[in-house]
Amino acid sequence: MQVSSNLSDTEIKELQQKFYEYFETGYAFEEFLKEYLLKMGLDEVEVTQRSRDGGVDLKAIRKGVGDFSDVDVTNYYVQAKCYNLNHKVNVHDIRELKGITPFGHKGMLITTSFCTRDAVEESRNDPSKPVVIIDGKALVTSCVDNEIGFLFKPVFSTSQMNLFLHKNNNTAAEDNDNNISFDNSKNYIEKTITANDIRARIVSIPSSIINQFSERQTSVDVNVNDEKTYHFSINRPRNYFGGVTSFFKDYNMISDEGVIVPKQCKWFYKKEDLMVYLYIE
Repeated sequence: MQVSSNLSDTEIKELQQKFYEYFETGYAFEEFLKEYLLKMGLDEVEVTQRSRDGGVDLKAIRKGVGDFSDVDVTNYYVQAKCYNLNHKVNVHDIRELKGITPFGHKGMLITTSFCTRDAVEESRNDPSKPVVIIDGKALVTSCVDNEIGFLFKPVFSTSQMNLFLHKNNNTAAEDNDNNISFDNSKNYIEKTITANDIRARIVSIPSSIINQFSERQTSVDVNVNDEKTYHFSINRPRNYFGGVTSFFKDYNMISDEGVIVPKQCKWFYKKEDLMVYLYIE
C-alpha cells in the first residue's frame, strides 16, 4: 500500500524529523538499518561498528535467483549517516565511501537527512564504483509504506518501532514464544533457512561464519535455541551444512507430509567453544 503517496512534502518532512529524533545514537540507527535491510530483502546483514571495519557501518549481500544464487551475488558496503535535517550529506561523504569500497562491491549510503546535488552526481559518475543513496525522505516513505514504525494515519509510533526492533529495557531481548534470550553484545548474523535449503536437505552457512572455520574442519557442533546440539557435516565447496533432516523435523521446518516452512534465524559462532549457536524465531 503506497500510503506515502497521499502525504505532502511538508508532512513527510515532519515525519522525517520525528524519525531522526527517535535514534539516540548513531549506533542505534545502525541497528535499525540491520533490521530494515533484512526487511527489504538483503541477506547476511552485519553491523561492523564493533570491529571498526575501515569506516564501514554495515555489510550485506543480495543473492541471485534460483540455481545462480551462489554465483550472482551483490556485496554492499553500507555507511549510515544519522544526521539532523540541516546537516546534508556532501560530496566528501560519497568519495569517502567509494574509497573504502572494494572493486566489484557496491556502496550504499543511508541517511536521515538530505544529500547535496554534488553528492548525488558523485554517486553516479563512476559506474565501476556505484553508490546507492537512500536519503531521509526515501527512507521514511519506505518505512511508511512497509509499516515500519508508522501507523496508518500515518504518525510516527515509538512502540511500533520498538516492536520492529524487538526492543525493551533489558540487556537481552526475549522471544516470549520460545523463551529464548538474545545477548545484545553479540553481533548476530540474520539469515533465513529457505524453502530451497529445506528441499535440498541442507542449511546454507553465512559467509562470515564459515570464514571462521579452520580449512581442515569437516564438521561442527550446532546448538539450537539453547536446547539441543547437533553435529553437522560441512560441505566447504558449496558452503552448507549436511545431515540436517532430523533438525528440520525437530523444529517443524518439514512435516511427515512434506510441508515446508522456512524459518528466520540468528547465527553466532563462538570460537572458544568451537560451537555455532543458532536461534530460530
